[in-house]
Amino acid sequence: MKAPTPFWSLAVVSILAFELNPSACSFSSERPVDMGGNNGSPATGGQTGSAGHPGLAGTSGGQGGGSGGSNLGVDAGGKITVGNTQCSDGIDNDGDGLIDYADPECVGPLDNDESSFATGIPGDNVDACKQDCFFDGNSGMGDDHCLWQLKCDPLSRSASCPYDPSYASQHATECSVSASQSQACLTACHKLVPNGCDCFGCCEIPGAPNAIRLAATCTADKFNDPVACPPCTQVTQCANTCDHCEICIGKPTLPPDCGPVVADGGSTPPPPPPPVCPGTSQACGPGGIDPAACPAGTGCITGCCLNLIP
Repeated sequence: MKAPTPFWSLAVVSILAFELNPSACSFSSERPVDMGGNNGSPATGGQTGSAGHPGLAGTSGGQGGGSGGSNLGVDAGGKITVGNTQCSDGIDNDGDGLIDYADPECVGPLDNDESSFATGIPGDNVDACKQDCFFDGNSGMGDDHCLWQLKCDPLSRSASCPYDPSYASQHATECSVSASQSQACLTACHKLVPNGCDCFGCCEIPGAPNAIRLAATCTADKFNDPVACPPCTQVTQCANTCDHCEICIGKPTLPPDCGPVVADGGSTPPPPPPPVCPGTSQACGPGGIDPAACPAGTGCITGCCLNLIP
């Protein structure tokens, strides 16, 4: 998650011998979370930070990206809890002056890398060709049942797994952007997908020539760099579109017509309009409540308190 304005943005996992994981952004709550799904339409490092949340032992200065010497802050399932990921610990982990939800590279409370759009989870999406749910806070497709083969993507320029037209033609269902994913994948992952993205971290960025993949090399100031933020084709079946009055990856503020403009003679700027949220979800961040105040079991993802636990 830093292109448009570094104000707060939104803006992201395989199997080691253990599953340390997270993937989130701006909240100081220490509720345990089942790394799993977003938007309904669709760690931390180191020592105690400004919000008083403990970091993982074995790391220092708020850095660490999820690695450490103990399981402090990890729940019974081996997943880092909200309040202990780099994007929820109240610490400026990457030293850019922006904390958690205010950092453009944070895409949700399960994100454990504040410095780039990587997830900060050991072994996450390291397979050259196979991608699992990008936003569920853990590595591997075991619990999310999502799988996208990069050889199916006409825009894949990966040296290790470029587009293979022969493979795509022989695996029509597997390579379908509208029918390749199971219902189990949609149930587990879609609810966690930030506005503008699909389940696999391929996001439409306002003003960018094509969708980009939220790779470890990608930061918000490099959205137009095809090497750092490689182009990709969205799996539309599990995509969460960016609507006019929604906060989205690469779109941290809303147009004025999305809410009332309160004028008081010009001495005080009007408050930001609240983003549109699905169902009864509360708006959070600019125009909404403090992300740390999202109800238990929810987290702030692209401007809305969304369910993190099924």
